[in-house]
Amino acid sequence: MTDFTNVQKQFLQKIEDLTPKESSMVFELSELLEISTDSAYRRMRGETLLTIDEIVKLCNHYNVSFDAFSKTETGMVTFRYTNPEPVSDSFLEYLTKMHEDLVKISLHKEPRIVYAAEDIPVFFHYGFDEISSFKIFYWLKSIINTPELASEKYNPSMIDPAILEVSKKIFKLYTQIPSLEIWTGNTVMSTVKQIEYYWESGMFLTIEDALKVCASLKNEIVSIQRMAEYSRKGDVQTSVNEAYPKNYELYFSDVEITNNCVLVEMNPLKAVYLGHFSFYTMSTVNEAYCVRTQQWMNTIIKKSTLISGVSEKHRNRFFMKIFKSIEDLEQKIQLGQ
Repeated sequence: MTDFTNVQKQFLQKIEDLTPKESSMVFELSELLEISTDSAYRRMRGETLLTIDEIVKLCNHYNVSFDAFSKTETGMVTFRYTNPEPVSDSFLEYLTKMHEDLVKISLHKEPRIVYAAEDIPVFFHYGFDEISSFKIFYWLKSIINTPELASEKYNPSMIDPAILEVSKKIFKLYTQIPSLEIWTGNTVMSTVKQIEYYWESGMFLTIEDALKVCASLKNEIVSIQRMAEYSRKGDVQTSVNEAYPKNYELYFSDVEITNNCVLVEMNPLKAVYLGHFSFYTMSTVNEAYCVRTQQWMNTIIKKSTLISGVSEKHRNRFFMKIFKSIEDLEQKIQLGQ
């Protein structure tokens, strides 16, 4: 027989872990569930069981699943699925939610993001205007299939300024959160291939537009290389500020990563975000799944080479290959091939 009192306590404890430290869990419960603080305390102590409606409210507000906190070893994991509708407003909501998640992460004590990167971590793109605009346009047109872009060629002016504004906030927040990234020799190639595909398909209005995107991608990689050199993430103006704490580890892996996988550590809470259908994401806070993901990532890290802060020769070789792939594409565009 299920001990609902203990399950509820575990559920509310995880909710408290998701609550910023400066917020009061009792106040949050009282306000969200429209109950007195005394009633909130009784629910936290397990003296009063949550109603179905209250569980639904909490799950929707904190973007979690109730069964994610079950200790049973059933092999079943519940994921939240992010699926923007094919309209710009939906994509703006998607980015706004991403920003809100990063805010919550940043407010925790000693947070960390571990990113196994099939593609360049999306947060970096948002710090560089032209590549950011290109990626957003590409996602809206070619992945989400936004109707108003169906017959349009790449045109940054068609992107809602509000989308670009929140994307810059996402980049800034990511540079402030300690992270460890695992890249492979193919991590940058998907973006290069996307630019190449648009060029070959005649989706750039001019050669100059295509070359601007390539130049912006190159600037992004230059900045990431400097961040790796100093083990610090910084903004696009200063690239790396010596006053910033060392908050960036970059590893090179010979083992291919076939999907973007992000582990968020917010002691003691963990969450996993998985890439899905090229752009969409699925997330879970299921403890067993998060622990297994952490074990898998630790195994990959042990088999990888740290190229931030140390291994200058290895790091330079790695980035030289990346620049070569971008320069080859630039040459192809300049020759009109």
